[in-house]
Amino acid sequence: MTRSRGLKSFVLCSLPLLLGVSPAARADEDPGALRLPVPEAQRPVTLPKLVLAPEAGFDVDRQGNAGVFGNLTLSARFGITDDLTLDAVVAPLQLWVPRGGGFGYGETTEDRGPSLGLTYRFVRGPVEVAASLAGRLFTVSGLSGSAIMGSLPIRIHATESLRLDATPTVNVWIAQQTPSTPPTTIGITPVGAPPSTATSASAVRLQLPLDAIYNVTRAFDLGVTTGLTVYDASDARNTTGIPLGALMGFAMAGSQGPVLDVDPYFSLPYLLMPGRTQPTNSGQYVIGVDLTGYLYL
Repeated sequence: MTRSRGLKSFVLCSLPLLLGVSPAARADEDPGALRLPVPEAQRPVTLPKLVLAPEAGFDVDRQGNAGVFGNLTLSARFGITDDLTLDAVVAPLQLWVPRGGGFGYGETTEDRGPSLGLTYRFVRGPVEVAASLAGRLFTVSGLSGSAIMGSLPIRIHATESLRLDATPTVNVWIAQQTPSTPPTTIGITPVGAPPSTATSASAVRLQLPLDAIYNVTRAFDLGVTTGLTVYDASDARNTTGIPLGALMGFAMAGSQGPVLDVDPYFSLPYLLMPGRTQPTNSGQYVIGVDLTGYLYL
């Protein structure tokens, strides 16, 4: 009897090897072996310790009657601890603007210059809460100054497959507009003619993005985005918009977690503008894709 049990145990232990599947090859399927979950819905609001996530984001941004802008943003996140993440926009590159114009360091319609920030998670669990603070230096032509951005990321893991995000954000501009370029867009279309002298571009901008992401499979997810955006708090009636967008994502799994995310998206950032006489704005939209890699140090 003992010999029979020993033979049975040997066969069971050898079967994975005979099939060409080793325990190490299946480590990415064991949640306990992962430093970062592969399903997007299960990921924490901050990166785990010593995980580096470089990202390249490309988008085509149609600003209503102003025309089409093209942007390429190179950024990175780094987990200092499990609860503290460093965020940096290293190279916000403008590839083209309407009516000519070429390469530039700083994007007229997106990140107007490089930024550096920290995100600290102070509540863990099914509901995560963090605080984020970042600074940005404006490098686009015709705009000088900087911005301070503070946010309170809130992430709710409703189920293993469903995640909800809310990120109240305040963006304070301390800047001046020079007469070399038209005024900064307010997310809809440039307003007025270029100023004859330098004018203040200082403003307080408010955002409340709301996202829902659902993992259809372990590696594939779908999501919707909405919320509220106030481009200029001093003119909230004319610059308040309700966005609507859709996204999807594919994660390539590795032995410690995802090694690559591919995330295309489409957004109407000011679809509804309830304070205006014409409350719909479907003429402005953004189409893009984000590629994020993960290095486990």
